[in-house]
Amino acid sequence: MPDAKPTEAKKPATVQVDSLALWIEDLQKVRVKYLRDVAVPSGIRLRPGVLPEEGGVYAFWWTGERNLLKMATCNRDIVLVGPRGRPVALHIDDHWLRLESESPIPLYVGKNADSMAKRAGLHLCLGQKRILPLGKKAEKAKARTTSCQLRAGIDHMFPHESDTRSLTLNNVGFSYVLLDGDEHAANRFYLEDRAIGTMTPPFNIDVER
Repeated sequence: MPDAKPTEAKKPATVQVDSLALWIEDLQKVRVKYLRDVAVPSGIRLRPGVLPEEGGVYAFWWTGERNLLKMATCNRDIVLVGPRGRPVALHIDDHWLRLESESPIPLYVGKNADSMAKRAGLHLCLGQKRILPLGKKAEKAKARTTSCQLRAGIDHMFPHESDTRSLTLNNVGFSYVLLDGDEHAANRFYLEDRAIGTMTPPFNIDVER
């Protein structure tokens, strides 16, 4: 019986420092303007095969009606739990959201090693019209899962909207940079961090504990 072929060692992951700036530019190119375009007609899930099944860094954007973000019913205040449990109040003002610009507004940046399509589905929770209780105020509510930051952020901003699923599908877009496999582990890490610092998406915000 022949000897088993030795497993080929994988090349260690490294960082393509010179590519980070180009990847940031690519990430800021919205590839799906409205999520409604990649969802099934009922809106209860994304259509298979329309978003990448590979890993990479992705971003959700507000691409719809900007006046919705200016309405008095849009909650742009948030209270996070800070050091020693004290409340830390933040206000997402017009400048933070870049409302003076006509460009899409970054909402959330994330990374995933295996399938951005699956991760996007987890973020959106399209099986429900709403995932946070109606009427919540500034305090950040505990999300249903650790993977639904985008939808939880939309629910927080629109606390009196009974159907944030439709609101999300009609006003949120998606962009991504393909960086699949273990060889891009470090690239995904640094690109996500750099994108958050550059684009300042409000749904990524957190404070020290």
